[in-house]
Amino acid sequence: LEAKKTFSVQGMHCASCVRLIERALSKTEGISSANVNLATTKATITYDPKKVTDEQIESAVANVGYKAQVKEEFKSEDEEKKEKQKELNGLRNKVGLSLLFGALILWGSFPGLMGTAPLILKNFFVQLILATPIQFWAGMVFYKATIPALRHRTANMDTLVVIGTTVAYAYSAVVTIFPQIVKSIGIDPIPYFDVATIIIGLILLGRYFEAKAKAGTSEAIKKLIGLQAKTARILKGGTEIDIPIDQVVIGNIIRVRPGEKIPVDGAIVEGESSVDESMITGESIPVDKTKGDVVVG
Repeated sequence: LEAKKTFSVQGMHCASCVRLIERALSKTEGISSANVNLATTKATITYDPKKVTDEQIESAVANVGYKAQVKEEFKSEDEEKKEKQKELNGLRNKVGLSLLFGALILWGSFPGLMGTAPLILKNFFVQLILATPIQFWAGMVFYKATIPALRHRTANMDTLVVIGTTVAYAYSAVVTIFPQIVKSIGIDPIPYFDVATIIIGLILLGRYFEAKAKAGTSEAIKKLIGLQAKTARILKGGTEIDIPIDQVVIGNIIRVRPGEKIPVDGAIVEGESSVDESMITGESIPVDKTKGDVVVG
């Protein structure tokens, strides 16, 4: 007997992330279908509980560079807000430091600007010291997603960031520490620390704005979902039974009393009434429904 499970996934940033996770989950033995929602950062799977454990689900997601929270503890709304705010603050700090250090390196290395820069900022070793924490502290999130992805021969947006910034940083580090090697092949020993640092800073800035917008959107979606009915009253053998809406199957006859919410989508087989469809259409005036009409949950 198959069951459904919904859980949070951390680390998603684009449609490519969604595709990778869905593919990883679908390939897991015992999971028949997987659907991942980027806006809510939730994954829903249909699986066989006898064949698939929570650990296997978490491992399948971790193998492509993301983190699944299958065994989620209940958190109050305040706790969730504090957790999200903590994540936003951490991201904001990384953005601020990346762009500050990137601007200092740019000032000391960009033609035209470097003429006004202090001598210390023109020193390649100082630029290396400024760029290193940004590359491996602020940019660690990119490496954490890329390394497992490459191990499984997949790629995502983080892979592009890691390849671009690591090449720029590594070349610049060689130019700084071993300038004679570069000179010997006829190339001027010029580092590009500003490129790596500013790219990381700007992409993290985009993710900060995205996280802020998503936090507001997720809250609105949760409030909308909260308007939905939690149970349905089905007719079985002449009696009425209340069951959770996720247990309703096609063919069930559901009784909806006056003033109640429509629990699931369906067609009216008996009776007539006025239904409030404002959650779906935005229209505040109730709509008359009779036998044969379609109603939306």
